[in-house]
Formats: sequence, structure tokens, C-alpha cells
Amino acid sequence: MQGLHVHNEIGTLKSVLLHRPGFETKSYPENAFGQVFTLRPNRSNFDLDKATQEHERLVSILEANGVEVLLLTDLLEETLTSSSEAREALLDRFCDECGVRGSELKRSVRAWIEQKAAGGSLIDALIGSICYGDIFKQVKGDDRLANLVDDPYPADALLVNPFSTMFFTRDPASVIGSTLSLNHMYWSDREREVAFYQVIFSHHPRFAGCSVAPEEPSSYHIEGGDVVNLDARNVAVGLSQRTEAAAIDVLARRLLWSENSEIESVWAVRVPEDNLCIHLDTFLSRADVETFIVDPELLDHAEIYRIVRGRKKGTCRIKSLDGGVSALLKQSLGISAPTLISCGGSMSERRHNAASVLALAPGKVCVYEENKLTNEALYRAGIDLFPVSIDELTSGYGGPSCLCLPLWREDC
Repeated sequence: MQGLHVHNEIGTLKSVLLHRPGFETKSYPENAFGQVFTLRPNRSNFDLDKATQEHERLVSILEANGVEVLLLTDLLEETLTSSSEAREALLDRFCDECGVRGSELKRSVRAWIEQKAAGGSLIDALIGSICYGDIFKQVKGDDRLANLVDDPYPADALLVNPFSTMFFTRDPASVIGSTLSLNHMYWSDREREVAFYQVIFSHHPRFAGCSVAPEEPSSYHIEGGDVVNLDARNVAVGLSQRTEAAAIDVLARRLLWSENSEIESVWAVRVPEDNLCIHLDTFLSRADVETFIVDPELLDHAEIYRIVRGRKKGTCRIKSLDGGVSALLKQSLGISAPTLISCGGSMSERRHNAASVLALAPGKVCVYEENKLTNEALYRAGIDLFPVSIDELTSGYGGPSCLCLPLWREDC
């Protein structure tokens, strides 16, 4: 499927963007695991072999169901090969956003990347880590004091973190209708991933003519897991620890007033902050046309706002919605009596984001294999299940939907 087309989270899935975990998940000095994988406080290692097997299983499920799987690094390689402009733009942005301050270090970082790319892959140079020792090797000469005295920075200390969790492809960008919306990531390390999406969807021949919403520098954050397409005219956005109200204001104004957008209502849904689930798509998922999986915490405490166009161009009107998740689905989708399945109920299944599933088609969903209670409830509701174990990939922070960015879904 060429182009972009996503009006919902339930229509038959035709094309997705994934990233296969690779060397970047091991590209850090000894004892730096916690710096690189900040959301895995109870672990000390990333099992790449296990994660690769999990990813391959997910890909096999998608392909067996007729889904075209596009890999992020493949698209990026093709983009950079075909466009020198894209290559320079990506390098410029990477050096600006890698966290390095000062002209000397920035020049050295760029020189190191260019040197690595000349002997191998530019993408590998970008997504792996950079240590202080790598950079100081660029500065040579016996006439420099810095080369004659002790270095204040350990050579193996991280200067630039690797792209260790790039396999969560849903977060850096969202497809809303036929437009790619670039997001502003909560963690600065992950903000560098957005540059990859911008370059690919702006320069790759496959996406020529696609609408890419202009990225505006912002003080506020929004992540793709909080963006849930309800239908062509309605989108829900999670008000979460990763997506702030001010960011939703900006997105709502663009979606409601852009000529390229069909959106008529933006529904802001506050999600609980309990450190078990993060984004809206881990609290609410659609399994069939009228069947939804809802985290009990959201079901009991939903705070929802409807944002629509104001009278004056560029303005909005906001109204609080009573009635919780059920009222949201009734008003936005016109479903008179939505079926709401409360995920598992046990702390273990909430910890494994049981409400986060990936719909392959209406009534066909890919689920986290270990969530037995929730999966049984879905099975009894007549849903066809495609289980996958993704414990190493997600470490309890997401489900199958978090690992896929849908690029094309059929309408339903």
C-alpha cells in the first residue's frame, strides 16, 4: 500500500512500520544499563536474542494476516541513498539534538559519524552509542595540552546514548487520516528518533506527495501511544505523564483547522498515573466494531473533554464530558451500547498492559500471550486471538500495538 491512510484502530491492517532490535540495544559500556534503559529498574541486561525471537514472532503473525511489514532502518537506508539533501538534513539535526553542547564537541561528533559512515553504515553510526573516548580520538597533536595531561572524562563514559528502544515505533509519529503527525517525545534521547521519521516521510519515493504536518518547536510533549484514531472525524488523545494538555491544544487546533484534516472532534482523555500503564493505548483498545478492552482504572475514573472548532478561525471550544468511556464511545462513534471488557483485573495483567492489543481486522487481535484472564475474556466475546510473548521487548511497558506504527488500515 502506497501512501498513508489510518482512520481507525480496527480496520483491516494492510501496512505497518516496525524496527527490528539490533546492536544498538547492547551498545553501551559496562554498568551503564540503567542510563540507557531507564524504564527497566529491576533488570540489568537486555536479552537481544530473546527480543529478536519475540520480534520475529510478531512479524510472522502480521505477515500471515496479509500485513506488509516495513522496517524503519530499511526505509531510512533507501532514503539516505537516494537523497543527499536528506542525508545532510539528518546529520544536522542529529548533531543539534544529541545532547552535546559546544561547537568543539559538536564538530568532533560529526567528524566521528562521518568517519564511521565512510567505513560502514551511516545508520549504524547514528543509532549506536558515542563515548567520550571516541570523540577525543578526533583531537590529535603533540602541541595540545589536552593530549598531554589526564583526561577529565573516562574514555568509556557515554556522551551520546544509543537508540536502545527504537522498536517502540508508535511513539515518535502518528498517522491521522492521510497525514503523518510528528510528535515531541518526552525523553530527549527519543526525540532524536523523530528526525528519522521526518526524513523518511519527507524524502522516500514511496511516500512522495504524502502530507507531513510541519513540526513546531514546542516546550510540551506528545507521544504516539496517546493518539488513538476513533474514526475519520474523531481522534482521542491521552492526557498522560508523557502528553501534556498544552500539547493537545496545539494538536487540536491543527487537526480542527487544517485543510488536510477531516477531524471534527478531539477527545482528551486523562489517564491514571500509576507507573503500570503509560499511554492511552495501554488503557483502551478496540477489539471489534463495538467491542473494546478497557483498563479498570480508566473505566472507573475517566475524565474526558471534547474539543471542537470555535467561532473564530483558529480557536477551539472545550466541554467536559460526563458518563466516562461509554459516553465517549457512544458520542464519537454512534455506538448505542458498546461492549466494554475490563482487562484481567489482576495487578500482574495490568502490569503487562493487558488492555493494549493490536487489531489485525475487526474481531481479530494480536495479544500479549501471558495475559491469560484478559485473553480468555476476549475469546469468550468471540474475538480471534493471535498471541505473542513480548516480555523482553516491552518489559511490561506496552503491548503489541506499541511496537507497530500503522501506515494503512481499511475503513470500516
